Amino acid sequence: MKQVFWMTAGCVAGWLTAAALTDRSVEAFFGMAGPLAAAVATWLAVERTWRRDPVQVTRLLIGALFVKMLFFGVYVVAISRVPGIDLAAFAVAFAVFFVALYAAQAFLLRRLTTVQPS
Repeated sequence: MKQVFWMTAGCVAGWLTAAALTDRSVEAFFGMAGPLAAAVATWLAVERTWRRDPVQVTRLLIGALFVKMLFFGVYVVAISRVPGIDLAAFAVAFAVFFVALYAAQAFLLRRLTTVQPS
């Protein structure tokens, strides 16, 4: 659960930084919100599955991939229909937060599955 806190805190810090440096805080927020929601939901499901049956994590991640593809498609289309949104700024923020969150998830998953020496 503390991983979710750190992912969220990092995203909020990134959004606040973008808001302070640019006049595109709304686009940065929407660019952060979708990837963060998907990453948090996935990570909570991974942790729960890992505690129950570690073998099922791969199956969960494959299923989550398809759900996230649908979610991101709907999310991007919905945001693109919001009046006044600069789509270029949204796309940059979305890409940056998406890559950062999934890199963090890959690191966390590796850490979760690595056998710790006793």
